[in-house]
Amino acid sequence: MALNPYAVKTLVLTSGERLPVLIAMATGAPLFEPSVYVLSEIRATNRASNTIDQVLRSIMVLQLFLDSSGIDIEQRIRQSRVFRLSELDELVRHCKRPVADQLKRNSIPPSQKSVRRISGESVRLVQRQPAPTEVAGHTAANRIRVIRDYLDWLVRYHMARYHSGAAEGERLWNEWTSCKDALDARLPRHKGRNTVGQREGLQPQVAERLLNITSPTSPENPWKGEGTCIRNALLVRWFYELGLRRGEVLNVKIPDINFQSEELTVVRRADDPEDPRKDQPLVKTRDRKIPLSPGLCKLTYEYITNTRRTTEGARLHPFLFIAMGTGAPLSLSAVNAIFAELRNAFNGEFDAVTPHVFATRGMIASRR
Repeated sequence: MALNPYAVKTLVLTSGERLPVLIAMATGAPLFEPSVYVLSEIRATNRASNTIDQVLRSIMVLQLFLDSSGIDIEQRIRQSRVFRLSELDELVRHCKRPVADQLKRNSIPPSQKSVRRISGESVRLVQRQPAPTEVAGHTAANRIRVIRDYLDWLVRYHMARYHSGAAEGERLWNEWTSCKDALDARLPRHKGRNTVGQREGLQPQVAERLLNITSPTSPENPWKGEGTCIRNALLVRWFYELGLRRGEVLNVKIPDINFQSEELTVVRRADDPEDPRKDQPLVKTRDRKIPLSPGLCKLTYEYITNTRRTTEGARLHPFLFIAMGTGAPLSLSAVNAIFAELRNAFNGEFDAVTPHVFATRGMIASRR
């Protein structure tokens, strides 16, 4: 499989703002038009950095398609052309496939793609090949919408730069309008998420077992190191008792906790200059206050005074949960790894245990 010639990297500006950019791996430089589009159309409307990241990943799918098809889209626009109908069909197929599959397909030499199979055995071999993997319908639809909007901007951008004549500009716009309508007609239709029969969270016996084995004093505790065991036990209990999302838990600063009133304030902090993490954990809901149980308050206070305070590097920032080796704020990927290690250690007993399950439980409880 060929390596991806593009990547989305996140820059942390001096203001604390996270700005994702689409770069060419060969040069390390951002792609010009996608950068202008993001700055003028997406960032200017105060969209979250995660939204910008997803927009750029969809544009990356377009770039991979253009490269594999040998299409110079700028040259075509200057010639008042955009896509043929067959090319739009192939673009939509690209949007339905995972990026890894696109790269694998693009790495196959053209001679192998076009080889004729005429023997019966060859036909049988072709028939046995599994169907191509596809992303979820809503993911493909979002990619197509982003690409459509980006191309709409790109056509307008180049019309303003290169097409001074009214007739030439009208011809290009008519060409693009036909392409845009064709893309809209090819949007995958998908149903809303079915919530009937979905799990509302952990079963009581599973939750009790989970809290027991993650206790720092449990002989079954799967983690090594006293500090790591204490932090992870507290992390699991925070998820279980409060039903918060990963971003909300990792966004918590010590001053957000009022130990006297036993209360937590959940605060939105997009582009927080105090947060050194490029992939910043974000609060997606409005600010709110959540009561803390006396037991959770006690465990949290003991963790702060006995574990966090003695970890080198932890005093450089106010975030509650830290990496035990460096004292840096705990990352989203580290939380994923903690739960993956827990699931792997117990041979399927906790396969349903993820931060998302706790968050779902919290959302359901909040509606009751």
